[in-house]
Amino acid sequence: LSNMPVAAVASQKIVEQVPVLEVIEASARMAIQNTKTKAIGVIGTPATINSNAYARAIHLLDKEAKVFSLACPLFVPLVEEGWFDHPATRLIAQEYLKPVIAEQIDTLVLGCTHYPLLKPLLQDIMGKGVNLIDSAEAMADIAADLIDKQKIANKNNSPPEYVFYVSDVPYRFQTIGERFLGRTLGRVELVSL
Repeated sequence: LSNMPVAAVASQKIVEQVPVLEVIEASARMAIQNTKTKAIGVIGTPATINSNAYARAIHLLDKEAKVFSLACPLFVPLVEEGWFDHPATRLIAQEYLKPVIAEQIDTLVLGCTHYPLLKPLLQDIMGKGVNLIDSAEAMADIAADLIDKQKIANKNNSPPEYVFYVSDVPYRFQTIGERFLGRTLGRVELVSL
C-alpha cells in the first residue's frame, strides 16, 4: 500500500509523455486552410453533430467562418454493409446533402471515421468545387509532423507490426477494418476494460 503514491506518480508521468492528437481540431484546421469562402459544412453522426464540437473548433480558428452541420445517421450502416456506391447509398446521400449544397459551401468535413469510404460518392454529389476534409488525412499530417519533430521515425526500414485491441466483437472490427484499409489487419485481440 505504501508504494501506491509512487506508482500513481510514475504512471502519470508516463501518460504525460504520450501525445494526444485531437481529431476534431485537426479537421477544423484543415477545413480553415482549404476554404476560400468560409462556408464550411460538417456531416457526422447525430451524437457528433449534437455535440457541436466541430463548429466550436472551427470558430476558435476563424470567428467569421459559417458552419453548417448536418447529421447523416444512415451513412454508418451503409458503409458497414460495404455499400459505398450502391444506388440506395447514392439516393440517401443526395437527400442528406441537399441542405449543405443549398448553403453553397466550398468545404465539407467528413466528421465520422466511416464517411471517408463514401468519399468518391460524396465528391460526385457535392461537385469538384467542394473540398472534402477527411479526418484521417488531417490526423496523418499532424502525426507525421510530430514524428519528425520528435525524431522518432522508424529508420530500420523494417515493416511495422500492427496489433489492434478491441473491447467488443473482434470479428466485426476485423471485417470493417479490412474494408477501410484494403488489406488484412493481422492480430486483433479482445480485451476487457
